[in-house]
Amino acid sequence: MMQRSVAHVEADAALLDHVELLEAVMNHIDYFAKLDSTGDLDLETVQLLGARIFNDLASAYGQLTRGYYQIAAATLRDVMEVVYLWGYFDREPSMITRWRESDDATRREIFSPAKVRKFLDDFDGFKEGKRGRAYKMFCEYAAHATWQGFALMRASGGGQVQMGPFFDAQLMKAVLEEMAQLAAQAGNNFAAFFDKRSDANALAVSLHRYDVTGKWAEKYLGRKHDTDFVQQMASDLAKLRS
Repeated sequence: MMQRSVAHVEADAALLDHVELLEAVMNHIDYFAKLDSTGDLDLETVQLLGARIFNDLASAYGQLTRGYYQIAAATLRDVMEVVYLWGYFDREPSMITRWRESDDATRREIFSPAKVRKFLDDFDGFKEGKRGRAYKMFCEYAAHATWQGFALMRASGGGQVQMGPFFDAQLMKAVLEEMAQLAAQAGNNFAAFFDKRSDANALAVSLHRYDVTGKWAEKYLGRKHDTDFVQQMASDLAKLRS
């Protein structure tokens, strides 16, 4: 099953783009999550959440290529929760300590997924509720036991629910697209907490993630890639290495 899935990805330019983005983000997280936090517990908290995201993305892709589409999508809901939590922390850094030291009641009161989404929407002035709809989709079709969720357990053309793995090109494409979008958000949010120019290796990893993400977003989301910034980063990297 995995060989067939990988062969399918390798034969599709768009799917390869999504996987390249996934790899660039995971390499970035891997590098910065392992840096010495020098006793900064807030930074270590962000790093530990990065380790969780890394494992989530690796697991989701593994389940995807093994033919377990519902399980892969369910794992992505956890990625979304951490992505939004990072967004909260970036806008209100004091909340990192409060989240880390909170008990269960406080987490439910302040940091539940719904409360975090509301804070972000209010802070950003978003009234469309897109974050909530995206989260609900993952709950309804993947994480919760619902009738709609069986769609990820049967071939896209219909038929019986599959017990065990199966290959379906359309389901693979749909889940991998969602995975790529969340990976892009995760990389952007995680990167906000770190000094990209601390050394040549840090800048090289950051430059690769930023460039891959920018090209992907321009191609698939219609967002213009900031090539001038890429060139500036490349120039700074060359100076660090000289």
